[in-house]
Amino acid sequence: MSVTRADVLAAYEAILQRPPESEAAYAMHLGAADRMALGRALMASPEFRARLPASSPMQHYSGYTAEDLAVLAAFPPGPRYGTPGFTTNFLGVRTRIAFVNAFAPQDGQVEPVPLPEGSGLAETVEWVATLRAVLEARRSFRLLELGAGYGPWMSNCAAACGHRGIADVRAYGVEADAGHLGFMTQHMQDNAIPPAQHVLLHGVVGATDGIARWAAHADPAAQYGGRPRRAEDPGQAAPLPMLGIAGLLGREPLWDLVHIDIQGDEGEVCQAGIEAMGRSVRRVVVGTHSRVQDGLVMAVFHAHGWVLEHEKPTQMRWRPGIASLEAMAWMDGTQAWRNPRLS
Repeated sequence: MSVTRADVLAAYEAILQRPPESEAAYAMHLGAADRMALGRALMASPEFRARLPASSPMQHYSGYTAEDLAVLAAFPPGPRYGTPGFTTNFLGVRTRIAFVNAFAPQDGQVEPVPLPEGSGLAETVEWVATLRAVLEARRSFRLLELGAGYGPWMSNCAAACGHRGIADVRAYGVEADAGHLGFMTQHMQDNAIPPAQHVLLHGVVGATDGIARWAAHADPAAQYGGRPRRAEDPGQAAPLPMLGIAGLLGREPLWDLVHIDIQGDEGEVCQAGIEAMGRSVRRVVVGTHSRVQDGLVMAVFHAHGWVLEHEKPTQMRWRPGIASLEAMAWMDGTQAWRNPRLS
């Protein structure tokens, strides 16, 4: 796809946060092979690199390289103006402020391209890993988002597919919290994702099918760290179907991406599903929630011959008297794996 004058302007504003300095700059970049090459050139410029963190790699671990940022540059920036009551990202996806209390300061704003550290939703490494799956999709795209919350990666991937001209899209979202499931339904409507392109499932993601105990939250916009109650846990909880990973994967013959964010059960679920994922999944992005889970997930995929494309460990603050390591995490980790047998 040839680069247009509008592409050059949009790339400058998204990456360098200014318009091109001259007609000569337009002319030079109009010769780029495609949008990705244009973005790669701007990200290699001294001006852009000066905006990146100046600390040593030993002190600042991003999980991605400057070259990886070409993935973000392949997508044209979204609208310049936001909508009251929503935050809008660079893909044009709108999210109601009411879904996440922490989004309140972003009311009516448009987020820039999520670099160098990310966006209100996720760090840059998770954006790069997820959108790489869209870039490498062919004529269709299938996503399974486990622990979907309000469905942000469903909407982001659908929007990214629209930018790439991929019309055959189906995204599945599995979520245990009824309040979040309601948010997800609204979020699909807000972003004009038709029913034929999404499937919403109410249940707990598990290693096998069964029944779990789940406690509802009084304010779902304030709580996104829920997990099933164990038998010894205090408090009220209602029974909820547990949906086994193998059965979920069996809903489609081939998945472009499985995105997992299930608050501390990721190691067990990945171990249970690794054989099925090896047969039917091209890429997996996993949010990890403790250093133990970092290691469990790493060991599972490494042992089965997957290729690690990105990783950033869980960040934690140790505190005495806290029962679980997951409760000490203040920033999720990210691992992105590619299946060499299907990619």
